[in-house]
Amino acid sequence: MATKFSDFRRADDSNNFEYFLEDGKVNSSSAKPAILLIGGAEKGKVGEDAATKWFLEQANRGDYLVLRCGGVGRQAQWIVDNYRDFINSAAELSIDSREAANNPEVVQYIRDADAVYFAGGDQKKYEDCWEGTATEDAINYLINHKKVPIGGTSAGMAILGDYYYAPSKQGLLSSEILNDPFHSNTLDIYRSNFLQIPYLKNVITDTHLDRRNENHPETRYGRIFGLMARIMVVENHPVYGIGLEEGAFVAIDENGIAQVFGNDSDGGQDAYFLQTNGAVPEQIKPDSPLIWDNNGRAVKVYKIQGTPQGSGSFDLNNWLDASGGTWEYWFTTGGDSGFRQERIR
Repeated sequence: MATKFSDFRRADDSNNFEYFLEDGKVNSSSAKPAILLIGGAEKGKVGEDAATKWFLEQANRGDYLVLRCGGVGRQAQWIVDNYRDFINSAAELSIDSREAANNPEVVQYIRDADAVYFAGGDQKKYEDCWEGTATEDAINYLINHKKVPIGGTSAGMAILGDYYYAPSKQGLLSSEILNDPFHSNTLDIYRSNFLQIPYLKNVITDTHLDRRNENHPETRYGRIFGLMARIMVVENHPVYGIGLEEGAFVAIDENGIAQVFGNDSDGGQDAYFLQTNGAVPEQIKPDSPLIWDNNGRAVKVYKIQGTPQGSGSFDLNNWLDASGGTWEYWFTTGGDSGFRQERIR
């Protein structure tokens, strides 16, 4: 039976959190460090199943915790319903205020976990409610001292990068940042004093790269490229990016080697590992199109399509050793209309 605990210590509306536990036994797990990045819109297909099993295997039958804002969902219940043999217990914790994020009971729930999964939603809420709190300290304790596997989808993936984009209003379109790198929707680019994830130093992450529908008129390939350009002009070192299409899962083991899970369909489920190529943008200023060409070599990219078996290999220690995919260059000769992604022949 599931036990649900809600409204713990709810002295007022600003101090609430919600906790759901699918009961387990006393546990003495020895989890392994690992990272699972998820591009969003997993949809319960074979790629998600394979990636989930990989992630839970790193937790070594430990206690699995989902962190989120806005109330508990059904992710922990889904894990129990489908992967009961892989875990000791599964729980969800919705931390919806800074007061709750400093609650000792909340902090202890986090510190006791053997695997942590950040749900999708709104990365701005995560930043506003958790950054600079005891919750942040507890999460970083898990990552860097207890060394448990950590994963996130959509907004939950976005906050795992050393740099991240957390819009307070309307999300940024590719054309907006390419046609004006200082567009008003670019105000929320952050260098993280938040989560400190091994192998993601100097990395910005982005999700849903290929999503395009009536509510999302543009893909996000140009967006992550533009965000890297913005970071490049203020940082005196190389900048990296990991961008995922929907249904793609990047699984990073304890040695920093990444593989990609997906559905092995004709299109989509691709992961992109981006790195600056030594040259700053030729033009990056307000109200003018971005020019970042470098003779067609502004950003070097390795692309791997995900499979249910886990495909490719990419070494995040050096960003050079790679197999199972293809190299590309991304560049723009002038704004959105000049943006290109070209495979290296």
